Amino acid sequence: MSRLSDPAVASFQNSMPERYRANFDGEAIQEHAAIVARRGGFRAYLEIWQRLPNGGVVLCVVADDRPGLLSLISASLVVHDVAIVAVKAYTRTDPETGLAEAVDFLWVQREKAAALGFTQADVVRIGDVLTAFISGEATVQSVLRKDRLPPRLLPDSPTRVTFEGTADKSPDILTVETVDRSGLLLAITQALFRTGVQVIASDATTRDGRVADRFTIAERDGTRLGLSRRRAVQKEVLSAIESLVGAASKRKTARPSKPQGPPR
Repeated sequence: MSRLSDPAVASFQNSMPERYRANFDGEAIQEHAAIVARRGGFRAYLEIWQRLPNGGVVLCVVADDRPGLLSLISASLVVHDVAIVAVKAYTRTDPETGLAEAVDFLWVQREKAAALGFTQADVVRIGDVLTAFISGEATVQSVLRKDRLPPRLLPDSPTRVTFEGTADKSPDILTVETVDRSGLLLAITQALFRTGVQVIASDATTRDGRVADRFTIAERDGTRLGLSRRRAVQKEVLSAIESLVGAASKRKTARPSKPQGPPR
């Protein structure tokens, strides 16, 4: 497979946010630039970046950025019984078109038979569903059965939905700590979409059955959220998680007016 020229790689690297350059080395950036270049005219382009020892893969998803995109990506995976283990989502400005483009990386594995490897046919099927969502040919509600989101509540496992920092400082970073369960990222991203905010960046990790999600968000016009909007976002995300697990107990949320320290 041909490699991009150094200027092309440099152009891609410079178009990506600083946090991306801090997370990946030169070889990875070269590979990512090549994947993005192969998108061509596809509404959404998916490619396996890395294969993992447990049978899972790291998917790279490239598409025009839009409100609710991460939610649509999550739904296209859930409908194929694919679990999301971690996410690193970025937005860049395409130097050629001047349009905002999402470049997202998702560590995924099958919900069942996790050791069963992913094939190119699997990636194509997921991409077809995502494209249908983006084009409006299908909706999440029309494709996703309710029984694909089974409630699984573990005892003594509180959910925390907090904001880092204070509302008069940027950026607005929402952190969600809760029990891992099927469809969780989908539920959270749909809740964010309903509140009218946009996800600028996202980092999600799963460890020992617990999820720590970190979302950089803003109003649709790019402005920061006020205190009342922060509370509304917290309430909606908590409600979505509680609805997913079928329980309204164990709620622990910090007041958004108080600064929160960075996650451990």
